[in-house]
Amino acid sequence: MAHVSFDGGTVPLEDVQENPGQYARRLERAKITPGFALCLCKPANANLRLVIRRYRSLFHLAGWPDDGHRHAPGCGFYKDPNRRPLPGGDDPKAAIVATPAGLNIKLDVSLTQRDVRASAGITTPPGGTRAGRRSATLLAFLQTLWASAGLHCWNGLGTTRHWGLCNAQLLAELGDAVVNGRGAQDVLHVMRRYQEADRAAINAEFDAFVAGLTNGSGAVRRGVLIGEVAEVTPTQYGHSLVLRQNPRKYYASPALFDHAAKTWPHAWKALGDRAARIVAALLVEKTVKGHLRIVNLALMLCSSAYVPCDSIHEVSMANRLVSEYRSFEKQMRLADGDDMLPDFVLRDTEPRTHIEVYGMNGVASYEERKAEKRELRRQRGIPAVEWDVDRTELSAVTLPEPVHRRAASLTSSQTA
Repeated sequence: MAHVSFDGGTVPLEDVQENPGQYARRLERAKITPGFALCLCKPANANLRLVIRRYRSLFHLAGWPDDGHRHAPGCGFYKDPNRRPLPGGDDPKAAIVATPAGLNIKLDVSLTQRDVRASAGITTPPGGTRAGRRSATLLAFLQTLWASAGLHCWNGLGTTRHWGLCNAQLLAELGDAVVNGRGAQDVLHVMRRYQEADRAAINAEFDAFVAGLTNGSGAVRRGVLIGEVAEVTPTQYGHSLVLRQNPRKYYASPALFDHAAKTWPHAWKALGDRAARIVAALLVEKTVKGHLRIVNLALMLCSSAYVPCDSIHEVSMANRLVSEYRSFEKQMRLADGDDMLPDFVLRDTEPRTHIEVYGMNGVASYEERKAEKRELRRQRGIPAVEWDVDRTELSAVTLPEPVHRRAASLTSSQTA
């Protein structure tokens, strides 16, 4: 288990991430003096500095800029030097740009609705930020944030990941992020993992966010919520949605949920499946009566360990990889021009192994793309594991041995 040091003490990193409220004062002192924390994933003479970032009342640890490759591969702050870069870079028109202070995001939704009218369906008002800059959908934002926080990867050192860790890594990466020209801390709320001991603080923080969604003076301010969907229930006028981290209900029109079911069918069908998790980004506004209404949303299907997946079959594969302590990455299309984009990449084999999950067999365009990727892998010498869900049970799919396990086996046989 990785440990970190700050304010004169050493504690497990996971404990800091899961229980941020318990360490708020100590992290606040460390942020002032000496201004950083230390990661102890390597020997003492190689202690690596960590950024201490404040998000509302809590503090979170993030990797030092451009330092991720120096951490141990199993460390939560490790950044693969061969990782696919986030979108943006030097493109001044990019919708999402990673900066040293945090992400700069332009969403294709409005955070202020000046003409106060009931939202009967999906709204995509004209943007209010700099002309010419591209904008990102809620799903693109959610996927980029997930990748920025490293939650699309699994280090192979455990078999569980709780929402508390997701919350900590997301907020650490957000830092002083800007969303549509406004500070993310004013317009974006990542739900905290519910803990009875912190109930008062959690509720107060959420209530403060909701209080900022004013409904008056001819304008409605909106905010974005990120959390895990617990249930969707029909109501007299549409549907209500509940996030797992808070029992409060969010209401939406039938048209919006029909749109969600058609746009994200794999995530929608997985609602209630205990093997999967559904993460949502909700654009919400407060009604005159104080209810929270969903104006727009995006759903992201994930495995039980919050690794993003494109189908329920990918969920099964990801769950198996986690259960077998494999180190792997889910590659997501964050930019145009990706010519491979395998479903998963095993990072514990040499060379790295692509994993493909085939679940749309017989569709002409799908078969053509499958053949193209096979040829590209042949040309580049990339090994692959293919699972045809129509022909083979997942348990019958043979995965290559990880390098460390193979090396241990060879050493054992040589010394026997």
